[in-house]
Amino acid sequence: MTRIDRQAFQIVFGVAVIIVVLGALLVMCVAILPGWIVGPDSGDGLANAITRLDRLKAENDIRLTLLQGLGGLLALGGVGLGFAATLRQVRANREGNNIALFTKAIDQLSSENVSVRHGGIYALELLAGLDSDYRGYIHALLTAFVRRQAPWPPNRPADEVDAGRARFHGGLSDDVGAALAALSRRSMIEEGDFSELENADLRGADLAGLDFHDTCFVGSNLEGANLVNANLRNATLSNTILRSSDLSGADLTEARLNGADLSGVVSDSATNWPVGFRL
Repeated sequence: MTRIDRQAFQIVFGVAVIIVVLGALLVMCVAILPGWIVGPDSGDGLANAITRLDRLKAENDIRLTLLQGLGGLLALGGVGLGFAATLRQVRANREGNNIALFTKAIDQLSSENVSVRHGGIYALELLAGLDSDYRGYIHALLTAFVRRQAPWPPNRPADEVDAGRARFHGGLSDDVGAALAALSRRSMIEEGDFSELENADLRGADLAGLDFHDTCFVGSNLEGANLVNANLRNATLSNTILRSSDLSGADLTEARLNGADLSGVVSDSATNWPVGFRL
């Protein structure tokens, strides 16, 4: 059953329940409650005939009062239904706006203009905070974006790549740096999910103080990267190039470092290495 079919079934079922409940209340107000509230008939005779007239009047008065009360409840119910319909429309509008934002941001990521791609990344991060349903998609999009924009080994001539890296702070273009920063803020990452940043060219990247726990950097190149006070807890750094990177104060608890190139790495007493690891 599709989402629309489920919603239609829920609406029909809800209306049927309301009709049954209102029918039961109407029967009680007209036929049952008035006599029960007034009490039993006191018997036959002329004197009791007057009493019975008073009883009928009392029942009618109670019946009128109950029906007026039921009418008030129906009016309140109408207000409630109107509010629910309005809320449903607001949610539908919000979902439509989120879909439009998501679609536009994806288009921006494929732009030839780095500033447009930069804006698309921030739009996706904003959407992840607005609607949790999009978090997994945005997480996957941003990690794929980093791998595509900064692949290791490069898919262009080395001199062309080096010339491009020289123009940017830390060797990373603004859009790749923005994607890494957004991922480190983790608004789009569900707890326990791994970020796939393997085979990425992050040479000289300034990642100081950023949170990359539960991140896979297998086969990536972080030569000369600034990882001071970075959170790399439980990160997978197998076969990762960390040559000459600065790991001062970095948290590498439970990180996997088998096959990693750690030559020339800078560390200090505040660097937390995996248990049993010796540099």
